[in-house]
Amino acid sequence: MDVHHHSSGESDTHCRILRAALAELTQNGYKGTSTRIIAEAAGVNEVTLFRHFGNKQALFRASILHALKDMSVPESLDSYLTISVAEGLTRFAEDYLMQISRNSDVIMLGFAESFSHPLIIEELHTFWSKVRAALIHYFEVLREQGRFREADFPILAQMVMTTLHSTPMVRKRAPAEINVHLTDERVIATLVGTITAAYSLEA
Repeated sequence: MDVHHHSSGESDTHCRILRAALAELTQNGYKGTSTRIIAEAAGVNEVTLFRHFGNKQALFRASILHALKDMSVPESLDSYLTISVAEGLTRFAEDYLMQISRNSDVIMLGFAESFSHPLIIEELHTFWSKVRAALIHYFEVLREQGRFREADFPILAQMVMTTLHSTPMVRKRAPAEINVHLTDERVIATLVGTITAAYSLEA
């Protein structure tokens, strides 16, 4: 069944089910989530839920992919090349960290269910691979322009992404005395400051 072809009324129902499913799944995990509870939260019966998605596993995958659509993949960071290295990295980090923070529950759910539902983690890896490739290209162009030192750009890109990915995850579990230091502003300022001090050739 193609769940993407339905009337506007069905589309509203479809989206309500996805939102209800995501809320339940991120709170209770796959095994702890009941399709009956999802149906009640969406204001439909289970028959309608299964008519839209077929089964619980298909609903799980659809709800995760629906959430990931909100995370925009930068096809290129070339627009950042018109500004300073520090400003470009800061803008990228602010936008990316905002998306990671907004979707941290979904990302954690994807990791938690990666063994039994590998397609979810594959979707996350596809997204991250595109971001990593864009970052590597950005660093390479900066080097070609004489604005950046030679470095292991794949590793540098991975370090940037790891820092940004881990911040909202740590904040969810760390005690208050640690979280008070993990503001987006301080994390980004320290990350960008460290990279520019080590690699930037701009005055």
